[in-house]
Amino acid sequence: MELIRLTIHESLQLKEPMIGIIGQFDGLHIGHMKLIEAGKQKAHELKMKTALITFDPHPDYVLGKRENIGYITPLEEKLRLLEDIGLDAIVLIDFSLELSRLTPLKFYEKYLSQLSYLFVGTDYRYGHFGKGNVATLKKLHPHVEAIPILTYHQEKISSNNIRELIMTGKVDEIYTFLERYYNITGVVEHGDKVGRTLGVRTANIELVGDYQMLRTGVYAVRVTINQETFLGVCNIGHNPTLNYIQKQRLEVHIIGFEGDLYHQILSVDFLKRLRDEVVFPNRDDLIQQIRIDIDYVKEVYGEKR
Repeated sequence: MELIRLTIHESLQLKEPMIGIIGQFDGLHIGHMKLIEAGKQKAHELKMKTALITFDPHPDYVLGKRENIGYITPLEEKLRLLEDIGLDAIVLIDFSLELSRLTPLKFYEKYLSQLSYLFVGTDYRYGHFGKGNVATLKKLHPHVEAIPILTYHQEKISSNNIRELIMTGKVDEIYTFLERYYNITGVVEHGDKVGRTLGVRTANIELVGDYQMLRTGVYAVRVTINQETFLGVCNIGHNPTLNYIQKQRLEVHIIGFEGDLYHQILSVDFLKRLRDEVVFPNRDDLIQQIRIDIDYVKEVYGEKR
């Protein structure tokens, strides 16, 4: 898969005819996949290659439309998933305030005019103040296909809705929209080693990428280490009972794993939020609750490892 990075000072130049699939694609949810598959199908019919056109950073963050709280799929994770999908090229446009001021016509001329077919969602907007839409795009290009938005229970499937589930900890509902679990990948770093004193070793994870963090609490998780998968219990929070920390931390106890994890990459799938992070009256009560959490995960998810 070829990665083409463009700035406001560059225009897309192609050496061969290509199908263009356009959007932000944060999360790569089932609505995004429907759009991508439609473009891939057309490319197969016409024996052309596919190019996905997207932006970094997220336009909403650059334009101040909402607080920058990270991504469902940070850039490196998104590129990895897109490569697995089998696209031929990713056109990654550096989104800036200057770029946001391009007229719809100028934006089209710089980044879309070279593409043989354009695939967009029916709610697609482009150009200054989002003045460009599917209707204006069809006036500029002879081959535009607008793919209807998917809905679930009569509500639009969107990245914003998935972000809301992440922020409220409803990770067990996310699978419906991603067809995979919400995942965070990171590198194991040294912590304060409190888990060892409790008889429950935990791995402290330094995030690899700008992830949107989940609501604080305790989660049932599935952890992949070197292509081997384990169940686990993950805590996201501040360790309020012992050794309170100001910065939110992600740490996970991996059930049945023995060995050195420092500096290894862990991939954590979030299965279900179990409970709030709470302050326990004493150390023994904390240990008892951790054991209850571990037993619950083993009982409920033991066969899904």
